[in-house]
Amino acid sequence: MELNELKAWQSLDDKERADLAEYVKNRFEGAEPHEAEGFDLIGIWKRLAALSEITGAADVINKKLTAKLPIEFHSPEGVRLEIYDSLAGEIPIIYADDPRDFESLVTHIIYKGKRPENIGQTGASFVSGKTTRFIILSGKPYSNVPASEIGVDERDWAEKSMTLRRSHECTHYYTKQVFGISNNILHDELMADFIGLYDAFGFYKAEWFLRFMGVIEGSGGRLIVYTKDLSDNAKSAVSELLEAAAKGLEIWSQSEGFKSLSNAERINKMCHAGIIGMTKIN
Repeated sequence: MELNELKAWQSLDDKERADLAEYVKNRFEGAEPHEAEGFDLIGIWKRLAALSEITGAADVINKKLTAKLPIEFHSPEGVRLEIYDSLAGEIPIIYADDPRDFESLVTHIIYKGKRPENIGQTGASFVSGKTTRFIILSGKPYSNVPASEIGVDERDWAEKSMTLRRSHECTHYYTKQVFGISNNILHDELMADFIGLYDAFGFYKAEWFLRFMGVIEGSGGRLIVYTKDLSDNAKSAVSELLEAAAKGLEIWSQSEGFKSLSNAERINKMCHAGIIGMTKIN
């Protein structure tokens, strides 16, 4: 698909067309993968994870990570810490079943006690630096979409939401570690949600992704976060392109060629395709 094939293209003025072209430009074009490197503090995190198996993750976090700003956990038994073997290497992950505990973890560990804006709409937080890297995940419904909206059992959806978030964040971690690139734009979100959904369910449904984004009307509405600097006309064009890309990915996910690929190979292919290339990826 070319941008001028979009139905919304005719309603755009020259500036809007230029803005759209810049927005969907493939930031991974020409990027070559390199071997992911570990980080200095992984040994400390491994000791904390081992200790959490004995005394509980909530206790370890308050004694070792937030000693100056201890957290009053609502469900300490629902807090877990593990070293996850991701596609880009080992990374610590803190899980919080209770959304209130997730918000406290992010506030106290990452923001040193200052509650970040819109934390209530967030379900994951990812820190990636030279010395330390970790992920904090919430047990709330993914993209704030309830189980009933996608026809999934509520308990199963809670579990799948956590798996989806983990794979989503680990996809961002992979592109950051292997390509040195991780953008807060729709190309990256398409890839991360694609891998997340496939890992959680064993298949990919474009409809669900479009509900998460709010392209299909419902409880989801993440699209506005990634298109806030575009005009209304350009946003309509992005929605149209996003729908075509999501459906292209669904068709690809059902192909024999796709099934023979590893997740790393799938991500690499999506990186090089770009959001436009995803409409007819093979």
